[in-house]
Amino acid sequence: MKHNAEPLAVRWRYDAGRGAIVWQLMFTETGDLIGQKRFAAKRQVLFFGIETATGRLFSDDFLLMDKHSLPLGEGWFTGLETTSRDLAYCYASQPLTPEHQGIWAVDFRAGRVVWSRSDIGFVAKLDDEFLVCQTSIFGGFPERQFWLVDPSSGVDISHSVLDSAQANAIREKAVPEEVRQQIILPEVVTDGTVEARRALQSVGISETCRCECIVYGTVTVAALHEQLPLTGLWRSSLKVRQSGCLIYADGMEESVDKPCLNNFLIRGDNLYYLREREELVCVALS
Repeated sequence: MKHNAEPLAVRWRYDAGRGAIVWQLMFTETGDLIGQKRFAAKRQVLFFGIETATGRLFSDDFLLMDKHSLPLGEGWFTGLETTSRDLAYCYASQPLTPEHQGIWAVDFRAGRVVWSRSDIGFVAKLDDEFLVCQTSIFGGFPERQFWLVDPSSGVDISHSVLDSAQANAIREKAVPEEVRQQIILPEVVTDGTVEARRALQSVGISETCRCECIVYGTVTVAALHEQLPLTGLWRSSLKVRQSGCLIYADGMEESVDKPCLNNFLIRGDNLYYLREREELVCVALS
């Protein structure tokens, strides 16, 4: 971490393209960042991969395809479930339903799908196995069967089916993704706790109901969302302070109908945030 309140420097930037919205970010155990960007006008989802230490883009505009070389989820209904070692795991979902269907294990550095199964849905990641489920209809009602698969191959670890109580017990043991990936997410400050008030005072903010904040050691990172009185539109800005000194500031969005929350995070002494929803910026905290 920087000492003596030295100004922070941008490590790298990634431009997702005009009209894009950077929608999901995940980190592999080998240190790569895998992201999803969405183009609403074209109803298209593409994936990208960045080497976090250097900012080198090793994968971009990756379109997830099925075994017939057709875009999964009509090219739009796809996303990221989790990561394991150097792989990222994607899903597809049926139109008009939020339920995820299928798992595609992708090596984004190699630009290929390592394995895929369209017959199962991801439920939870354990140390060396995935809890998955399969949904069927019996008597007009959905029924789910649960079992475990190997994340490296997609092969069933055990052919015995788990009941709901066993599956729930396993799910409760799963570590949340942000904890497992060592990500620190912002909190929306609404209750005026002592720690929150001190953190906001350190960045010169008193309007707590429109602020998100991360306290990281001696550094406070805050996103302030302000509604402009003349237009009713919103402006979002990022401020980073250490020991009462402003060491970094940038605009995140300008003149939007409503602000986007959760657009910054900290991982491994790096601050990541979005500018205008389509640019990802990495700032070195040390």
